[in-house]
Amino acid sequence: FSTAKQVTDISGRGVGMDVVRKNIEKIKGRVSIRSEKGKGTTVIMHIPLTLAIIDGMLIRVGDSRFTVPTLAIRESFRAEPGMVTVLPDGHEVVKIRNELLPVLRLHSEFGMTAEFTGLHEGILIVVKSHEQCICLFADEILGQQETVIKALSDYVGKIRGVSGCTILGNGEVSLILDVGGLIDKAQGNGKDKRKNNDRKQ
Repeated sequence: FSTAKQVTDISGRGVGMDVVRKNIEKIKGRVSIRSEKGKGTTVIMHIPLTLAIIDGMLIRVGDSRFTVPTLAIRESFRAEPGMVTVLPDGHEVVKIRNELLPVLRLHSEFGMTAEFTGLHEGILIVVKSHEQCICLFADEILGQQETVIKALSDYVGKIRGVSGCTILGNGEVSLILDVGGLIDKAQGNGKDKRKNNDRKQ
């Protein structure tokens, strides 16, 4: 898409926003678009700070610690067996007030051993980003604290679902979860699986 009347060496080729998106993603930001027919389009750019302090909820998954931004958390609870449903494609969902929310097991996502594997044993944390929600499954909630965000080193690289890290009071490193990235990944996996099932049928 281009608004330029003439194509030149530097404009009118319709790739400007793609360049913007790629550069924002390099600094672990994201671009989202909301469009409504007949009304217009809104382009939203989320640009992270290189160093910021946020309120975070510290959670435990096995021997590891993760930090979830408090602003992204709607609620946390222990699931009762009747609340959990396994869909035909293998995905787990939890029913909360007539709403079915997908479950993302953090120990599976990051390849680690958890203390609990039954959803009724650990804790489910409902998180929200861009009007979309999922349940994160962890072993327990350790508490709330102010967290200083530090960027991951180039050696580690970009990890989808992680926006940075913080050093805890005891010297341990806690990864700070990127809720939006986790939701996108969970929904993307679901779409890919449904496409594969459609092909098989």
